[in-house]
Amino acid sequence: MLEFSDELTAFLLAQSVFANVMEDRLSPIVSSVDEYYPFANYIIREQSGESKDGDMYTATLLFYFEQNCYRKCVEFLDQMKPIIKDKYDWLNSEVEFVEEDQSFVGVINFNKL
Repeated sequence: MLEFSDELTAFLLAQSVFANVMEDRLSPIVSSVDEYYPFANYIIREQSGESKDGDMYTATLLFYFEQNCYRKCVEFLDQMKPIIKDKYDWLNSEVEFVEEDQSFVGVINFNKL
């Protein structure tokens, strides 16, 4: 799992589309309370024996954008989709709304076989 975490981090930070928006604001699972928008988190889940070649990982990318930035969030998801699809097994994407601070979260789910 740690190996995939390191791979994913290096991959994302090397993508100009990602780095131009998020810079280096990428953290596993949660970000610091002091983090400013936009920022990203990732979650990795291991699924043992799902593939004949070994374990499979499912990952979720979470891209946080401040209130009134729905359009920026969706545009970023649209830009990230082909990047993720080119390297990993795409599952889906969606935008969620965080009521407490009126922010938007772009979510991408994919597998690494």
